[in-house]
This record gives sequence, structure tokens and C-alpha cells, in this order.
Amino acid sequence: MLRDISPTESETLFKSMVIPTRPDVLTAIKKAQEAEDPDFDEIARLINSDLTLSAAMLKTVNSPFYQLNKRINSVDEALKLLGLRNICNITEGVVLRQVLSGNNNQMDYFWDSANRMAMIAAALSENVHGIDSAEAYTFGLFHNCGQVLMSGRFPNYMETLERGERMSRQEFIELENRRHQTSHNVVGYLLGRTWYLPEDTQLAILNHHDYSLFEHGEDAEWHHICTLIAIASLAEHILKMNVKQFEHIEWRGIEPVLLNHLAFKLEEFEDMVDNIGMML
Repeated sequence: MLRDISPTESETLFKSMVIPTRPDVLTAIKKAQEAEDPDFDEIARLINSDLTLSAAMLKTVNSPFYQLNKRINSVDEALKLLGLRNICNITEGVVLRQVLSGNNNQMDYFWDSANRMAMIAAALSENVHGIDSAEAYTFGLFHNCGQVLMSGRFPNYMETLERGERMSRQEFIELENRRHQTSHNVVGYLLGRTWYLPEDTQLAILNHHDYSLFEHGEDAEWHHICTLIAIASLAEHILKMNVKQFEHIEWRGIEPVLLNHLAFKLEEFEDMVDNIGMML
């Protein structure tokens, strides 16, 4: 059943975890992006107002993933070449990493995976009716971010992650709760609330380890949330296969459920996997 968190439970968790607030620069960029007639100059100015942010954003733009024919040297040039939505997505990812990680270099691998997963989710969403690629990107980026906050809060959390690698998703959540009295999906949900993510995205973060939701996936209340979870789950699998990691122990059972929900034929999905593999 779709889970939500009561105000009392939220208050208790906020007292035990430090959930960073959404930075003002990201709020300003989002407001400018959503204007009826977005001002590209204003958005470039906001990004350039933080030298660390602009430098990190340009580093991402010039990474091999985007396969650009020339090096981009300015935010204005990046906006013209990659477009407003892509640049705002990249900026959101950079800010999220800056705010959550601080000096926690042990989670560098997480951010590499999170950024790639977000890009794969956005690419997959182009084949799904009724979902925006920016929303798929945001969910791909945020859905496991509770792990970063828990890593900063609990010295032994990296050991928890390692032990959970070959567990089912439900077993991993139980392990987190047993060792830390909370789980990364709950902490990620609180972050999503604090950063004013859409409600469906918040609930998808909270419930993304519960595949029993797909038993009700056609219900109007649950359908969009299940779609976000399905896209991110496929993106995670594609990434695992491309970095030569092992297949998740639940994959064979959950793959048909995810493909059915998204109305993907297996052959169609395999073609997407091949195309995204070349992109990666």
C-alpha cells in the first residue's frame, strides 16, 4: 500500500537528522525557468553568481557523456547549445551534490551513478506517455539521496550499504532500520519535502523500494508514482549492466512488471538499452 508519513513522524525524524534547506540560488533559477517567457540572461547571471557552481556545471557539460564537438567555455554558450531544461537539470544536480556532500568524498561514486541514472531516466521517459523528462531526471537524481545524508550522519553507514548490495530491496530497508532507526527512502522523502519537490515525486522517493505498489499501478492515484519508480528502476538496471556490476537479485522477477506498467515490449526495451549504452 502507498505509504505516507504523518506530521508527528516527520517532526521526530527532523530532530534526529539534519535535512538541509533548498539553496536560494536554486529557488531563483527554478522561478526564472518556470516564467512564461524565461529570461536566459537572468538564468545565466544566477548560475554565474556562484563561481563554484558555474565551474562545476561547465565541467559536467564538457564531460564525454554529452559528446559535444567543441568545448563550452561559458554558461551562456551552454544554454544556447544544450537548452534551458538540460542546463537547469545539470545545475540542480550540481547544487544537490554541493549541499549534501560537503567534504564527504567517500560518496563520490554515488554522485557519478546518480547523475548517470538521472540522464538515463530522462532518456527513457521520452518513450513514456504522460511524463516529463525533467520530472524523470529529478526523480532519478533524488530518489537515493537519503543515502548521502545517512552516510554523513552515521559513521558505519558505508558498511550498511556494502552489506545491502546482495539483499532484496525490502531486506535492505529492514537492515537500515535495524542499524540506524530510519531508512534512506524516508530521509530522501524528507529532503524532497524540504526542497519543495512535487508531491508525486516525494511519494515515489518514499515508496521506491516497494514493488507491491504495481499491483495497483493502474489506479489513477498511484499510476504516476509507479511510472516514476518504474523508469528509475530500469535506469538503475541499465547503469549496472553498463558498468559491469552484478544484476540485482530481484531483477528477473520485477522486469516484466516494470515493462508491463510502461507498456514496453521486451524487444523495444532491449533496443533502448543498446542506444543508451552507446550514449554512456
